[in-house]
Amino acid sequence: MHKPGRTTSTNSGVSEDEPMSEEQESSDAPAYPAQAVLEHIVDAAGEGIVVADARGEDLPIVYVNAAYEALTGYSAAELIGRNARFLQGEDTGQSALRELRSALAEGIGCETLLRNRRSDGTLFWNQLKLTPLHENGEVRWWLALCRDVGELMQLREQLQIGNRALREAQSLAPADRLTGLRSRQFFDDVLDREWSACTRDSRPMTLYLFDVDEFGRYNDTFGKGAGDSCLRLIAQAIKSTFRRGSDVCARFEGQRFACLAVGAGEEGNISFAETVCVRVRNLSLPHPKSTSSRYVTVRGGIATVTPEPDDSISRLLSAAESALEAARVAGGDCVAHPPAAPPESGAEDDAG
Repeated sequence: MHKPGRTTSTNSGVSEDEPMSEEQESSDAPAYPAQAVLEHIVDAAGEGIVVADARGEDLPIVYVNAAYEALTGYSAAELIGRNARFLQGEDTGQSALRELRSALAEGIGCETLLRNRRSDGTLFWNQLKLTPLHENGEVRWWLALCRDVGELMQLREQLQIGNRALREAQSLAPADRLTGLRSRQFFDDVLDREWSACTRDSRPMTLYLFDVDEFGRYNDTFGKGAGDSCLRLIAQAIKSTFRRGSDVCARFEGQRFACLAVGAGEEGNISFAETVCVRVRNLSLPHPKSTSSRYVTVRGGIATVTPEPDDSISRLLSAAESALEAARVAGGDCVAHPPAAPPESGAEDDAG
């Protein structure tokens, strides 16, 4: 093992080039472990360690420690001389591999997560940290530290499943937690029932959609907390406008709201929607990044149909969405109401 030399100060009367005595060497030089001891230290490491020859054809493995053997199920004799890519089997489309290949091509380190297969075919998640080792200014070896993070991935998957279940439970709840209006799932269920009833009784039904103008800019300016407060105030303004017991108001999605009115004709529909616009405008919530108003505003789209037996709810939803888009194109803070559309599957009478 090479021992570094030591330089002494010229003020001490000892020449800089004067060799150290054996006594000085034994007392001052640090003690370095023998090569065999270093190998034992590496073999005792909990992480898998693998070294590949950067100059060798196809980056062959030249060293693995015991932890890497245990991680992969392969012995050192089965690993040395091979490229580690064989651990991926046929799973060669992983996005992490593109990052790994790019790092190898550029001669830089990277950290990534790979799906690998053990010798018995079982999957393990390999959290890999790749580091280039240089010699004379060139990459001579590639050092990889590997760790099985399968348990963490399982916990992550369980958390995702739990979050999905929570979202589903929230969507099934009758009320939206943020605004206090009905939930989207509840609204959809009511819409299905009322559509069937109105089809049977030949009654009109009106769908109102409201969207907050330039809400993304508002959130960017004031933050999510202020955005949530804004939505709650708008929800109250909508709820205070649609006061009939049969009216259903819901948070449709994000900053969108929906209201369903059954049995009412078209005469008062626009005035109801315009009342919502006025009430939201009168909240006087500053919106400095708005391109059309000093304050937060909403736009509305209205669609009224009297369902026919061969109709579908999609006709009502599509008409309301189109009206909402027309209100956006008009600059927002307004209401659009398209002309009533004919039933989508009604056959025309034969001529003559």
